[in-house]
Amino acid sequence: MNPRIYTALARTVVLESLRRKDLWVVAILGFIIILTAGTLGFFGFDGLEIFAKDLAVTVLGLFSTILAILTSSRLLPDEIKNRTLYPLLARPITRGQLLAGKLLGAVLVSWIAFLILAVLTAAALLVFKVKFEPIMLQYLFGKMMGLVVICALSMTLSAYMTPSAGATMSFVFAFGSSMISRALVMGYDSAPEAIRPVFQLISVLLPQVSLFDMGGRVVNINWGPVQAWVMWSLFGYMLLYSSATIALGWVKFRKQAV
Repeated sequence: MNPRIYTALARTVVLESLRRKDLWVVAILGFIIILTAGTLGFFGFDGLEIFAKDLAVTVLGLFSTILAILTSSRLLPDEIKNRTLYPLLARPITRGQLLAGKLLGAVLVSWIAFLILAVLTAAALLVFKVKFEPIMLQYLFGKMMGLVVICALSMTLSAYMTPSAGATMSFVFAFGSSMISRALVMGYDSAPEAIRPVFQLISVLLPQVSLFDMGGRVVNINWGPVQAWVMWSLFGYMLLYSSATIALGWVKFRKQAV
């Protein structure tokens, strides 16, 4: 296992994102956030700490998730469409290494965009003199772990579906995770005893992206951080689910004719 293979592949993904101006768009959005917050602060809006926090976590979660899905869902289809996959596979690189390297690049792009937005949003929150609490740091780590799952899921779906269909399904899972989970719980409670294992299996197979979102906890004032075992459990779930998902994508990709 040569780490340089993965770093080289990830670097090409980051450079391609810069060429597409994706990260520049994120920076512009961040500037708009600061400008808007500065305008509100100029007009003297007091007592808006909860509103400011809610807006911050919404913006961070929304734009970072959108970029993660759009970046990871087009990597494999673009390689095949532009025929850049042939020179890559002509080198001593397996399809599994290619998939892992591309995933690493997609994760790095989504993390860079997320951290850019996080820094700029933090500057905007300073306008409201918002007090930063330890739960905010846990929120950042949680979202970054969630982005790994989203990238792995989007890449795998793009191997089985068209790029647009894969991206659409990724958006459904990313933004509808909590709603789907509630529907499964309601179905489980009302289902006969013999059918309930089916609901449990579906719940295990579907990505529980909402588990990584601590935005609701951040918005509330003076809420303490979650316990360390919760963060470690999320980390373990991220590793297991993203590994299983990308392995499923590899099963399809290794047999795909290019």
